[in-house]
Amino acid sequence: MNNVKGNLDSKNKQSGFTLIELIIVIILIGILSSIAYSSFVSLGRDAKIAAIKQVQLSAKTANDFMYMKSHMPSYSTQIGIVGRDDLLDVDTNADGQYDTRLKWFYLDNTDVEKRIDLSDDFSIIYEGIEHTYIGFDTNKDNDVRNDDCYFKYTQASSINTPPTYMMNFDGC
Repeated sequence: MNNVKGNLDSKNKQSGFTLIELIIVIILIGILSSIAYSSFVSLGRDAKIAAIKQVQLSAKTANDFMYMKSHMPSYSTQIGIVGRDDLLDVDTNADGQYDTRLKWFYLDNTDVEKRIDLSDDFSIIYEGIEHTYIGFDTNKDNDVRNDDCYFKYTQASSINTPPTYMMNFDGC
């Protein structure tokens, strides 16, 4: 009889996790979540930086290409504005329309975006007549400069001073 009672007592015992075990599991889940979140945020930053680098490379390649085209006799060119020897217009597709403006044989700052493919994720801001900013407008105020995740194109300033390409990743 004692044997039967002993078996009944062991069957009536409830099994499960103690409060301490549950707290430890919750703490471990929290630690793992914070590690996963920081990795996820880092991936987003890395993707933005890679995209900005690609825009910079595309702008440089487009500039090199346009510089070569402007020197080839097979492409039609004309003076951009009479009296300004720094501006040159190029008919890039031989349709009789001068569709690209060059300054000192390099892309004018307002023509950079015409020569590269950009996704809708990018915003473009012009500063004066020399600078173009292409980047991510994270705070949606229509100005990528204060988000510190952009590529800055500064057009050529003379025949001997080609354009410059600067990137800012501080806010990416």
